[in-house]
Amino acid sequence: MNPDQNETPLDAFIHSLGSTSRVIDLSQSLGPGIPVFPGFPDPRFESMLAQARGDVANVEILHFVPHSGTHMDAPYHFFSTLRHVDELPIDSLIGAAIVVDLSAKKGCVAIEAADIQAWETAAGESIQARDIVLLRTDHYLTWHLGAEGEGFWKNGWPYLARSAVEYLAGKNIKALGVETFSPDMELPQDGAPVDRSSHHTFLPKGILVMECLAHLDEIPAPRCLVIALPLKLAGGSGSPVRVVAVVSVAGKPA
Repeated sequence: MNPDQNETPLDAFIHSLGSTSRVIDLSQSLGPGIPVFPGFPDPRFESMLAQARGDVANVEILHFVPHSGTHMDAPYHFFSTLRHVDELPIDSLIGAAIVVDLSAKKGCVAIEAADIQAWETAAGESIQARDIVLLRTDHYLTWHLGAEGEGFWKNGWPYLARSAVEYLAGKNIKALGVETFSPDMELPQDGAPVDRSSHHTFLPKGILVMECLAHLDEIPAPRCLVIALPLKLAGGSGSPVRVVAVVSVAGKPA
């Protein structure tokens, strides 16, 4: 039997990259002064040991909400009976990914199913079952330290309308990644109740959510391989993640 007959689409993609691949970091740095969700504490690093004080090594104590910086949400985040971070399969956030370019969407605007479908048609691509879908809006460019970072959230961000949520859920995707605090509009608008349809639809289906991604505009083609590993936090509702995209080098065969 030809062993290639048992090759999965992910296997085929990895093999096609060969030695012509490069890695792009899709993560924001986690540290004091970064934008945090309103009401969350600022990450704080304390020095426990310091060579400058005569200690043998440098050691920090970290204080932060696990939903700070580039992070992922486990189903437990919104559903107390569902899985914590440490209960997820190790490959939950590893797989073939597709970058959906919606960078024309700026500010507090809804992304509809029709917007995603229009991109698929224009790009000649189709979101497949078990894809990790990365929504590019370039909102990460508003990420700054200190008071300037309030612009990352204060005026809202592009978010998924119910039609888009249902469309992606119907595709049976593996995970969703966004450049914003959330795929939902978590800030109340004109007194209306917050609609968390993305989290409430995706997480029970095992579709994980990654938030505060960066540099999706550096991925040269819609298709890539994504690797993201959360910390194995016992009982955790989420975790910081280091997210990378493995892409084919421009000008060389993929």
